[in-house]
Formats: sequence, structure tokens, C-alpha cells
Amino acid sequence: TNQEVLSIYDIFISHTHIDHFYGFDRILRGSLMAEKTIRVFGPPGIIKNVRGKLDSYTWNLIKSYAINFEVVELNESRIHKHALFKAENGFEGIYSEINHNDIDLGEGFTFDFAFFEHRVTSVGYRIKEKPLYSANGELMSEQGFKPGKWVGELKQKVEDGYLADETITVDTKEGMREMAVAELEAKFITKHSPQDITFITDIAPSYSNYLKALEFAKGTDSLLMEGVFMKEDILHAMDKQHLTLDLAKTIYKRSGAGKVRFFHFAPRYDRDRGPFLKRLYDGFDGEILEVETR
Repeated sequence: TNQEVLSIYDIFISHTHIDHFYGFDRILRGSLMAEKTIRVFGPPGIIKNVRGKLDSYTWNLIKSYAINFEVVELNESRIHKHALFKAENGFEGIYSEINHNDIDLGEGFTFDFAFFEHRVTSVGYRIKEKPLYSANGELMSEQGFKPGKWVGELKQKVEDGYLADETITVDTKEGMREMAVAELEAKFITKHSPQDITFITDIAPSYSNYLKALEFAKGTDSLLMEGVFMKEDILHAMDKQHLTLDLAKTIYKRSGAGKVRFFHFAPRYDRDRGPFLKRLYDGFDGEILEVETR
């Protein structure tokens, strides 16, 4: 829906074969009058690809629009090419470079990436949330502490880091008092491990890709991975440069990922999905997220 299109702010593109990039025009049309910047991350050449999309239209009526497209062309050096296309200047590109560590996804999210071979470079992504901190309000109350802004201040200091002797003012039943941040953290604050999600698709069934995928997905909470062909069709998988379902299952199992969703199933199995799904679930003791129906 257009409401879903308007909710998009960041796009992570593996590669620009038509089945992975044709949807850009839908996002462009649906977002044209929005006041926002959409960021596009992708493999070498993605700036040229996005510029080609924008150059294919006539933009003499959009100078008052506020939509921008920011494109980051990923590089293994982690110094990425960067382009900004603004509606106010007819989407003429402004070009620069950006350090990977300077990319801010907002709300503490970060991402990593890996390049895989697919006869072209196909990018895998791993997006991670920041660590979360919670305060035990029940325990605070039991020990005579009152809720207030100081609790948020405490969590912020724990998140940002603090000096060993740093103190804050806390509210207690006996009144306001100064207490050491370190003591309060030890008493009341719990750190929750951040979760992450890893996305790997369109990679050749090669040994180098296999090893790289294992390392890249190691310990991820949720793995989204293609499983295109049956093992019996390995020659076709090699020709088309896609993983077999069996190899994808092996990567999931050996990576130690928590949950998995397999997708991108070959159309050749649509007529008789039963054997394919049986292979998917056969001997599987992990947790499978929703299986796509096509």
C-alpha cells in the first residue's frame, strides 16, 4: 500500500538484477511528495543505477518538493561513495564519500555488510539494535526509592558511560540524596543483549561463499536466507548462481543463528510444492519463521 511505501526510509539492496530493483520506481512514485530523505545502500554501481532511474523521468515540476534520495555505494574499505539527489534541484547528484562509522541509521541501529559472488557482487546485510537497559522499578520501591526523571538519567549515563566517581541526585522516601552511578547500576539496572537480523540472498553455491556466509551469520538472532533449488538440481543451482535449500539449511545450522526464514524458492517447484516443503522441514530442529508461499 502507499502507506507502507511512505513508511520506508532505508533500502538495503543486494544487487540490481531486475527482480531485486524494479520496485524502486514504485517507491519513487509513492514518496515523491513526502518531506523526507530515503537512503539506498547497495553494491558497487548502485549510484549509477539510482541515477539512471531518476534520469529516466522529466523533473521540471518538482522544484518545490522536499523528497531527497541519499545513495551509499558500499566498499569493503568501509569508505563508501555517497550521492545525494534532491528534488529541489531536479535530482542533480551531489557526490562525496562517507566513512562507514559515520552512517547513522537512527535509534542506535547499526549495520554491517558482506560481499558475495553471484557473477555480480551481491551484498548481505546484518542490522543490529543498540543494547537496551531496564531499571527494576519494583526493587527500587522496595528499597525506598521513588520514581522520577533520575531513573531515565541513570539509564542514559549507563548507556553513554560514566566516570568511576560520578553521582546523580535520586529521590527517596527520606528525600533527595546523592548516590554513585556505579552503585545504582549494580543495584537496579539490567542490560539486555541487542538483537540483530541477517539477510543473505542470491549467492553462488561456492565454498568461498559458504565460508563467508557462515562467518557473517554467526550467532545472529534471525537469519533470512535464500533456499532456491533442491539438492538434486545442484547443476542448475551452479548455473544460476543460487544456493540449494540443503546448503542454506547447513549454513543456518552451523552459523548458530536463532531463527531462520528461507525464501526465494524456484518457480519450477510451484506445481508440486509438497516435496520441496518436506525437504525444508526434514530433520529440522530449529525455529523456522513464516515460509513464503511462492
